[in-house]
Amino acid sequence: MGLVVHSDAILKSCDAVLVMAAPTIPVFAEENLRDPIEIRVDVVHPAPVAAVAFPAATVVRTLSQHREAIRGIQEHLLGVPIQEELTALRFRIDVAEVENASLLATIRTMEAIEAVTRNHENLARIKIKRQLASVQESHRQD
Repeated sequence: MGLVVHSDAILKSCDAVLVMAAPTIPVFAEENLRDPIEIRVDVVHPAPVAAVAFPAATVVRTLSQHREAIRGIQEHLLGVPIQEELTALRFRIDVAEVENASLLATIRTMEAIEAVTRNHENLARIKIKRQLASVQESHRQD
């Protein structure tokens, strides 16, 4: 018999947590881990078997250990270490963000160059019009 923490059975009193002891049911899986596993539970003892008080810190530490164990089981079933995968994905995001920033800087530089070029073209056009007007005026005077 193992211990199962029920949310409605947790009573906080004097830094202790009341936990109901309930029977645990072992679950066995076949070798092919890609097949779905159907788990059914028949409650034989709806009433608590026993009530035991544990310090809250012990319950929190145990839950943390269980979380780590579940993560390890998931990594084993998936065949991919989750933490390594997360680290690789974060690295790829960082690289993409740097590339995006570089592209944005390139775009802004190109826009600035285009603005300067348009300004120079406008000034050149005005200068040419003035020179043309000056030449036309000198031809009229001749």
